[in-house]
Formats: sequence, C-alpha cells, structure tokens
Amino acid sequence: MNSRKLTITPMRRGDIKACAELSVQAFAEYEYFTNYFADREERLAFMRAMIRSEYRTTRKRAHFLVGRNDGVPVAVADLFPPDWKKPSDLQYLLHGWGHVLRLPKQDIVKQWLEMDTRAGHYCHTLLGGTTWYLSSLTVNPSHQGKGYGREMLTDVVAHYVREHGGNRLCFFTNSEYNLAFYRHLGFEVADYQELDCRGTRMGSWSFVKEL
Repeated sequence: MNSRKLTITPMRRGDIKACAELSVQAFAEYEYFTNYFADREERLAFMRAMIRSEYRTTRKRAHFLVGRNDGVPVAVADLFPPDWKKPSDLQYLLHGWGHVLRLPKQDIVKQWLEMDTRAGHYCHTLLGGTTWYLSSLTVNPSHQGKGYGREMLTDVVAHYVREHGGNRLCFFTNSEYNLAFYRHLGFEVADYQELDCRGTRMGSWSFVKEL
C-alpha cells in the first residue's frame, strides 16, 4: 500500500529495533515519561527496554504500519483491532520484559505502568464491534513538520481501519499542544481525566472519530 509521500509496509521483525528507537526519540521529552524519570539516561533506558519488549510481544497481535522514506522507517502506527486481548505476563517475559525488570527504581517503573493503564482505560473500553484503537503514532523528530503525521492518521490509518471493517478510531494524548491538530482533523474529545504523576497533574484526552 502506497501513500502520497510514504511507502507503507507492515512492521517486520527486523524493523523492531529501528522502530522502537524512533519512538524513544520522538517521545523522550514528553511529560508522559519525564514526570517519572527526570534523569534522561534513566528515562531512555526504561523507554528502550519497555518499547522494544512491547513491540516484540505485540507485533503479531497488533497491526503495525511503518511509513518509509527511501526505505528508512520515519513513522510508525500501532493499531489494536476490536478483538484485541492483552498478551500474558509470560508472553512479555519471553519477549524481553526481563530487561525492564532488571532496571533500577522498580517502584517508579510500577507507578508508570499503573499510570499508563489509567490513561488508556477509556479507549480500551471502546474496543469491540468496529472500533479500533490507535495505541501510538510516531514520527521521527527529524521528519516532523512535513505532513507525515497528518498523512499517517488521516490517509494511512483511517484507510487501513476501514479496509479491515472498522468505522471508528480512538486514541488518547497527554499533550495539550496537539489538541487543536486532532480537532482540525475531525476527532472529538470523548473523555478527559487528570492523572496524578508523582505529585504532578497531567491531562489525558481521549479522542474518537467516526470513519
């Protein structure tokens, strides 16, 4: 499947490391992570271990769409289908979660995981029928501002969901900066909550759009 600017392919096993690193670099300064890991090196170590394990564990369960520019991954969309079931703890352990468990400050790791569950709860309740969940959409920081995020969301992801029988898409964001962008693309806020992140309040907006 080809889009106007990017070549779109499923994520292959050999893509996991590059795609995970793309996500690490894109989200490294987001409050979602900085509220828990103020030290950058600790934050990057956690993100690399967690995201790589997540991608390895869910690659065959979720639908990963990789946008390539001259063959190089520059954007990744991670979609959960309506019949999504979270993998077991054993599946995570078999796919590298032990690296997360060996990190220091396990109390903070646990708090982050609990926050992540709360932030995504509303969207997970919508899954089913013809509703898909966009777990993450990543664009390489060096390629941002070129319209790739808009293309991935409105052309690639929306087309893919409709092609697979879906008619509604949901996702959440914790970046107030992005709200106007999503609203401009026709998404509406369906739920809002404030999360207590180690004493810091962080907004969480869940968006929904009928496709």
